[in-house]
Amino acid sequence: MSKEDFFVHPSACVDDGAKIGNGTKVWHFCHIGGGCQIGENCSIGQNVFVAPGVKIGSFCKIQNNVSVYEGVELGDYVFCGPSMVFTNVQRPRCKYPQRGAAFYAHTPIGEGASIGANATIVCGHRIGKNAFIAAGSVVTKDVPDHAVMMGSPARQHGWACECGEKLGEDFVCPKCGKTYVQAENGLQEETESMEKIAFNDLGAQYRHLKNEIDKGIADVIDGCHFISGPQTEELEKELCSYTGRKYCVSTSNGTDALLMPLMAKGIGEGDAVFVPAFTFFATAEVASFLGATPVFCDVDEDTFNMDPESLEKQIKRVLEEGRLKPKAVIAVDLFGQPADFTRIEPLCKKYGLFLMEDAAQGFGGAIGSQKACSFGDVSATSFFPAKALGCYGDGGAVFTDDEELYRLLISIRVHGKGSFKYENVRIGLNARLDTLQAAILLPKLHEFDKETRHRNWAASRYAELLKGKFRVPVLKDGFFSSYGYYTLKAESEEQRSKLMDALKAAGVPTMIYYPLPLHLQKVYAPLGYREGDLPVSEKLSKTVFSLPMHGYITEEVIDYICTTLQNI
Repeated sequence: MSKEDFFVHPSACVDDGAKIGNGTKVWHFCHIGGGCQIGENCSIGQNVFVAPGVKIGSFCKIQNNVSVYEGVELGDYVFCGPSMVFTNVQRPRCKYPQRGAAFYAHTPIGEGASIGANATIVCGHRIGKNAFIAAGSVVTKDVPDHAVMMGSPARQHGWACECGEKLGEDFVCPKCGKTYVQAENGLQEETESMEKIAFNDLGAQYRHLKNEIDKGIADVIDGCHFISGPQTEELEKELCSYTGRKYCVSTSNGTDALLMPLMAKGIGEGDAVFVPAFTFFATAEVASFLGATPVFCDVDEDTFNMDPESLEKQIKRVLEEGRLKPKAVIAVDLFGQPADFTRIEPLCKKYGLFLMEDAAQGFGGAIGSQKACSFGDVSATSFFPAKALGCYGDGGAVFTDDEELYRLLISIRVHGKGSFKYENVRIGLNARLDTLQAAILLPKLHEFDKETRHRNWAASRYAELLKGKFRVPVLKDGFFSSYGYYTLKAESEEQRSKLMDALKAAGVPTMIYYPLPLHLQKVYAPLGYREGDLPVSEKLSKTVFSLPMHGYITEEVIDYICTTLQNI
């Protein structure tokens, strides 16, 4: 490199071995140590000392009276204000010299960082990219990317855009319009190519199955058999094969799938139907709709499912009171893990109760080799779009091994139909699954096991990165979850709000399932339940929150979510 490539004032001293980039200017009374490297187009102000071996990036501006000591490394576009100070030894003593690489702490200054006049950077700490250190501040800890630091000791006071403007609470720059999201080391700019995190990415699934789904829809339209078409019958057969049940009755939605078996059993006024308090409203609603009384049971804190001990306690209470007749139990497979049917089924036999498995979230789960939707006298599931197996509208199904019950369900599904269309032998519903939805579900069912394996991998990845700091889902021995949802437990309602707010700011969607237990819902106030009656359900409602989970979620997205959580 020729000397004409850069400028050094005659009063400055550049030691042998120093390398200076094109366009850089070194001004009055500077001392550039041997072996240091200074990039292109830098401005080194008056009376600046650059120690031997120091690396300075390109386009840096170092104002007057700054000493850049050994161990300090400046990225590109770093600004150092007048008389700011870098230290390089944490506990210097004149009597005991501490020189050499063994004593010097590494102090990296990220690209675009600005350090104000008279600020002090205590050695051994990282200054993040585009961070802003206010004049006179004393930095005693690592500084995140884009953080604004002020005071002695310096504390964070918001975030700064690359252009220098302070960001709003939404991480949008009011000056240049750039948007930022939280990242491992602070903030990073959101770009058009950055993946938008979906809570349940149905679009990714459709893109993967587009040809099969489009063909199925086209075949239905071409055949013009929109109600009870051949695809509906084919789906029912394949669902029986998948679950191991003898009979399947597809329905218009998951709520009707719960309602129809209760109608078939004649459950109504004066009957008690035992349900968990921590679940979706429909589980209890179907009992109320028929005039029966839902009796709420508490749940297991680890699995979120009905606690068999609470169930038996409530059965005994109802029997002792004598006002209601115990008739049925609806046990829910919440978030993908089956309820503890190994204990619930014997209880139902002991007390002569009809048992229905609510597998609206459990499809694909299992206990040993027995799959969800095969437990109890009857089981019901939902094909709501957000479910692990979901259609593009509403849908559901009922499963049983009881032929007599099956024939009743077939009748109830179509207005209580008898031997032909216009013979009505009982009060029923209009609860048929549209043929279009069946055609959409078939290719999804064929891909379901592969997606379930991926969701289980995702659950393992979440647990690996979050266990120890967060209370991750617990899977009982011998149980298998389809992980329709991945639900964490916070320590308190306040911590949950803090975590969810931070995730939202980082572009991560979350959901609360469910914010109010059923026994405390306004509609059930006449039943007389009070806060404290079912403490586990009440605690879970205040602490649970669910993270993105689906069959196409990537390792990159999971790692980003977990890093965000770990940094809160």
